[in-house]
Amino acid sequence: MKGRVVIVEDEELVAQDIRYILEDAGYDVAAIFHSAEDLLESLDKLKPDTIIMDIMLEGEMDGIDAARIVRDRMDVPIIYLTAYSSDEIVRRARETEPSAYIIKPFHERDIKVNLEMALYKHEAKKNRLKLLRERTINEHLKRSIEEKEKLLRELHHRVKNNLQLIISLLSLQIMYIEDPAIDEFFRDYVNQLRSIAMIHEGAYPSSGTYIIDFNAYIRSLSSHLLNSHEKASDVSVRVMGDPAELNMDTALPLALITAELISNSLKHAFREGGGEIIIEIRRLNGRHRLIYRDNGSGLPEDVSFPDGGSFGFRMMENLAGQLGGHIEVKSSDEGVVFTFEFFEQFYVDRIT
Repeated sequence: MKGRVVIVEDEELVAQDIRYILEDAGYDVAAIFHSAEDLLESLDKLKPDTIIMDIMLEGEMDGIDAARIVRDRMDVPIIYLTAYSSDEIVRRARETEPSAYIIKPFHERDIKVNLEMALYKHEAKKNRLKLLRERTINEHLKRSIEEKEKLLRELHHRVKNNLQLIISLLSLQIMYIEDPAIDEFFRDYVNQLRSIAMIHEGAYPSSGTYIIDFNAYIRSLSSHLLNSHEKASDVSVRVMGDPAELNMDTALPLALITAELISNSLKHAFREGGGEIIIEIRRLNGRHRLIYRDNGSGLPEDVSFPDGGSFGFRMMENLAGQLGGHIEVKSSDEGVVFTFEFFEQFYVDRIT
């Protein structure tokens, strides 16, 4: 069937003639009414695809008045079929925006062509409106995303500035410290802050968040820490493994863990000369593995991970837990190996 059609015609023979024409053309004639009142009473139940309606009908309401009410209740094309063509009738009919206006006596082809065109134009209009709505929604979403990205860039910029301010304040304070132990304590915290700042410096936007090339980050971080500990000429750092592009929720804890490992090696592992640090990242099925090794002197016999060491060891274990894993340690006279498997973290909106 091509569509459901309702006929509103007070001449029974004319109504039946139209019904035969439509059914022969493949349309489903849902009902025939002789008055506008009968049409309106059954309209919501029938849900026609189009209405063919005479203007002069039985009852107190004519077809034009009925069409106005139909328009308010549903979006359906209306075809007028009438013997009246006076200027006043045409003017009133035009105000209801009919899909066609057929003058009696009609030809069979007039009914078929006008009905087909009415249905086609109505469907085309719906598609245009749908496309316009989708375009409007897409434009709104695009503007919304641009505004959020602008806000995210601004917040990102402010974080970097604030971190730099704190680093500068601590660095200035260190200049007035004479106790070597306190000096080292503050320098460790400055390095941790710098490791966070470098994450923000190297991050780039992608899909509504910020992404870090973690291999490139480790190279920059290790270079900074080597210079900070004055070990640039003695210790080499090799970064190897698979590409690792991590989001901020994952990269920040991992950055603090890596910075702590490198700092510990530079302070404790190479007391008798130079050495080598190898940092390897591997992508596994649904997770990552970080392998950190140095060829230094290994952990002292009285130091165990995490509880038997410094605050840094406990911090590393807590950060590892945030990433869904734990750190395994193997130590010998030939060096130490830290192995850590972790899962990439994704921000979850906590607002309810």
